[in-house]
Amino acid sequence: MTDTNYRWYILFPNHHQGLRLSRELKKQGLKSTIVPTPRAASSCCGMSLLIEPSDLEIMQQIITELRIEIEKVVKLPIKDGWQYRSS
Repeated sequence: MTDTNYRWYILFPNHHQGLRLSRELKKQGLKSTIVPTPRAASSCCGMSLLIEPSDLEIMQQIITELRIEIEKVVKLPIKDGWQYRSS
């Protein structure tokens, strides 16, 4: 599988840390999307940031500089044909 077959997620211990990083990335013109944490990454229900792998190094610098707490960075394969369940 090539890297285009994967998605990268940053997981957080709480929403506050995720929102802090999301705001900072936006200020710096880096793309990220707030998403639910995939079950394959963690069993807890929480938020994650879906990120571009090309931005990972600069994002890690921002995390360190601002002392933002993260749980981990996870690379997961994309599931073909997967869709959110409708209510």
